[in-house]
Amino acid sequence: MSDITINILELASELAHIKLMNEWRDSIRIFEDETASVTVYTEEAQDIFNEYYDNYLTLIESCKS
Repeated sequence: MSDITINILELASELAHIKLMNEWRDSIRIFEDETASVTVYTEEAQDIFNEYYDNYLTLIESCKS
C-alpha cells in the first residue's frame, strides 16, 4: 500500500467553496464580479466561507496520523 499525499489547505478550501455554493447560492450574493477571471467573494460570503474552511481544516487535521 502506498501513501497518498493530500494538500489539506486546498482540500479544506474546495470543500468550503462547495458547501457555500450548495447552501447559500439562492439566498445571498456570493461573488463581487461574476464575470471576473478571479473569484472574489462578497464580504458576507467570505465570512461564511471562512467558517466552513476553519471547520473543514480542523476536521481534516484531526484525521492525520
